[in-house]
Amino acid sequence: MRQTVELAEYQTKCEPSAKPTPADLKMAEKLSAGSARLDVRWLADGQVEVKASSWVGVVQFSEVQIRVIPKLVGGSLRVLRMVEYANGIRLLSHLPPDQRLPADGTDLFHLIVMALVQEAKELIRDGLIRDYRPTEDSLTVLRGRLRMRDQFLRRYGTLHRLECQFDEYDGDIPENQLLAAALSAAATRVTDDALRADTRGLVGVLAGTCEPPTHDPEWYTRRIHYDRRNSRYRAAHELAVMVLQGLALNDLHSISHQGITAFMLDMNAVFERFVTRLVSEALASSPLQVSAQQSFGAVVVDESTGGTYTTIRPDLVVVDTRSGRKVPVDIKYKLYEDKKFGTGDIYQLFTYAYALGATESTRNAGVLYAATAPVSGPALRIKPQAGVAGAHIRGAGLDVAGLVDALDGALSESALSTVREAVHDVTAL
Repeated sequence: MRQTVELAEYQTKCEPSAKPTPADLKMAEKLSAGSARLDVRWLADGQVEVKASSWVGVVQFSEVQIRVIPKLVGGSLRVLRMVEYANGIRLLSHLPPDQRLPADGTDLFHLIVMALVQEAKELIRDGLIRDYRPTEDSLTVLRGRLRMRDQFLRRYGTLHRLECQFDEYDGDIPENQLLAAALSAAATRVTDDALRADTRGLVGVLAGTCEPPTHDPEWYTRRIHYDRRNSRYRAAHELAVMVLQGLALNDLHSISHQGITAFMLDMNAVFERFVTRLVSEALASSPLQVSAQQSFGAVVVDESTGGTYTTIRPDLVVVDTRSGRKVPVDIKYKLYEDKKFGTGDIYQLFTYAYALGATESTRNAGVLYAATAPVSGPALRIKPQAGVAGAHIRGAGLDVAGLVDALDGALSESALSTVREAVHDVTAL
C-alpha cells in the first residue's frame, strides 16, 4: 500500500518516506523540468518534500502517491464544470443518473476518464463517422491512379504488383484516432477495476476501426475542424485531449511503467478559458467589448533596426466602444487573495498599461484572480520621481466555486452581474 501525501495547489508539505528508486528520481526530474508541474525532493532525514504549483492531479511513485487537489476552485467536480462552461459542452451532465462518482471528487484523472468512457460509448452507439483519406499501397490490380515514379523505382520491369494511390473510405480518421489514443493511454493507468474494464473494452472496439498514429494531442487538434458532421465529438475530444496532456510525462507506448505514472492538469489554462468566457458573456449587452489573446507589436522596439523586438499579448483587452479606450486585463490562477502580487506580474501589467494607454488617466491594467470569496483590490499606482505620468493596476478576486455553482442554476444572471462589476472595477471603465 502506497503512502499518500495530499496537498492543495501552491502548498508545500514534508512527510516521512522510503528512499526513492532510480525510476522515482527520473519522474521527479520530469515533473520539475520545463513547466515545473511539481517539485518533489527526497531529503537526507528520510522525508519527502513536495511543493505544488498551479498544476493539480496525481503522481504515483514506487512507495508514495502524491495528490494535488484543486482546493481553490472547490474540488475536481468543479474543474470539469469549468471545462463544460468554457467550451459550451456537456461532460458531467452527460453521465447517466446511476453513474458512480468519486465521493468527494478528488480523483481528477478517474473522473475525466469516466466521462470520456461515457462519451465514447454514446459515439459508438450512434455510429462512428467515416471519411475518405488518401492512401498509398502496393496492389495486384490498379486502384485509383498509378504512382509512376514509385513503380519505376521499386518494380521496374514487373507488373505483378502496382504502386497505387487512392482514397479509402473508412473510420481511420483523426476524429476516431484521438479517442483511441486517449483511451489506450488511460487503460493501463486506471486503478478502478470496473472503469479499467470499460476502458479496455472500448480500446478493443476502436482497434477494429482505426489506429492512432501518435499520442500528441496537438497533432489531432491541428487536423480536426468541427462542423455539423463531427460536432457531436467535441465533448469527447475535449476529455481526450485532457487525458493525453495530463499523461504527457509518461511513456504512453509502454505498458510496463512499474506503477510510476503522473497525471497533471494546468489550472492556469483551465481558469483562463473559464474566465474568458465569463467576461465575454457578462459584457455581451454592455458598451464594453472584449477580445482574447490579442497581440500588440511595435511596443518593445529594437532601436538599431526600428522593428518590433517582442510583442505583448494580454489575456484580455476590454474596449469601451464609446470612447475607444483599451484596458488590458490578465487572468491569474494565483493566491493573490492573501498575498501580494508577484513582482514579475506587476512589471508585466504596468508594461501593458503604458503600451495601451495614452495619458495617466487612461494608463490602466487589470488582473482577475481566483479567490475563495469575492475580493476587491489591490489597487497599485506608479509614483513617478521624474515627472513622468504614472499608471494604475487594479485587481479583483473571483469566487470561483461560487460562480461555478451559480452558473449551473437560476443564479446565472447574478453570477454574470458579479463578473461584470469586477471588470468595471479593474478597468475603471
